[in-house]
Amino acid sequence: MSDTAETQRVKATSSRRLTFGYLFALYFILGGAETMISPLFPLLRDDLQLDESHQAVLLAVVAAGIASFNLIGGASTRWLSERSLIRLAAAILSIGMLISGTAQSFAPLLIGQACLGVAFGLFFPPALAAVTRSSPEAPGKAIAIYGLAYSFGLASAALSGTVGQDHWRWVFILSAIPGLATFLWAPRWSEPEVDSVALPLLAQLREYSRVQAYRLAGLASFGGVSMHYVVIGFAPVYFVDAGVGIGLVASLIAIGRVLSAPVKLVGGALYDRRGGPWTARLMMSTTSAIGLLVMLLPPDIGVFFLIPFVGVAVSVLPVANAMLVAALPPRAGWGIGTFRAALLGSAALLAGAVSLLLRYLELEVLMIAVLTLPALIAVWLHRAVRSNEGGPAVDPAY
Repeated sequence: MSDTAETQRVKATSSRRLTFGYLFALYFILGGAETMISPLFPLLRDDLQLDESHQAVLLAVVAAGIASFNLIGGASTRWLSERSLIRLAAAILSIGMLISGTAQSFAPLLIGQACLGVAFGLFFPPALAAVTRSSPEAPGKAIAIYGLAYSFGLASAALSGTVGQDHWRWVFILSAIPGLATFLWAPRWSEPEVDSVALPLLAQLREYSRVQAYRLAGLASFGGVSMHYVVIGFAPVYFVDAGVGIGLVASLIAIGRVLSAPVKLVGGALYDRRGGPWTARLMMSTTSAIGLLVMLLPPDIGVFFLIPFVGVAVSVLPVANAMLVAALPPRAGWGIGTFRAALLGSAALLAGAVSLLLRYLELEVLMIAVLTLPALIAVWLHRAVRSNEGGPAVDPAY
């Protein structure tokens, strides 16, 4: 009897690891796809006759696609399996890559990038919920390790800027292949039963909004995403126009993406030890301080501070995700989807605002202005930390 139980335990563990590996791989691909347009834009803008305002629109469309389909994907988990939604995301990813790689003008490139946003939006809610269940004994650690896939994907995307102006199309086209592979094959995993007496979707959101961890996770995530879409997103164009080589900029951003891997692990350990708000406050204040060095120092010096800036700026996201998941029920796709939709919808509005303001203000001024956001968020998180010192934790994320 014990041998049978042990065999079943080993099989269950192997199945969870296979599921985690599959989701890790697809998250790596989507992480690279989401941001690939930024390092490739200096290479393709002459071919397609584009300028920085077009890049801002592309970034806004990706963010808007992720946000809107976070909602659709999250809501759909009430009726569709996580596995089917994730495979659909992989198929749309491949289509978006092919359209982007064959674009001859701005319009098809815009459509291709919109597809990438749709794919990421569908993928994220069911995937994060499944990852958390894959390691029930240590969900925080699982989320931190899972976040490494995103870091490695971003690093790979950053390096795509080194391929040369004649080869940017092949980056998109070849990236469609792994997406197709993950659509054609996916492991099966167990999913929570649908609650037949669950509250209506809007009523669920009201319940979630009462949880402090849910609200604070949103603030911390917005700080990281605004750095991701605006400061890091426009860094290649800003430094290239300042006379810094695109190869150097792309390499430094890639190194920063790799650096974010150990930073995320440290963030996960601090989360377990000191709590989510304390850890997010540290990361936000550090991000703002280093970001100002990037922008205020001479470009040939400030560019090297992209390494620690990128390493810290995006590492707050796994901490925020851990706070989020801790505040939600087991079948949490809708809560995750609406959270991400609100987050990325605001990021899309921010990128769109930058696109409009670039007609009147210098890019440098706008990037510095955006760098004040994490400092303001750090102040808000500080208030949450102080309000809970010496008392019991107000929710599971602490």
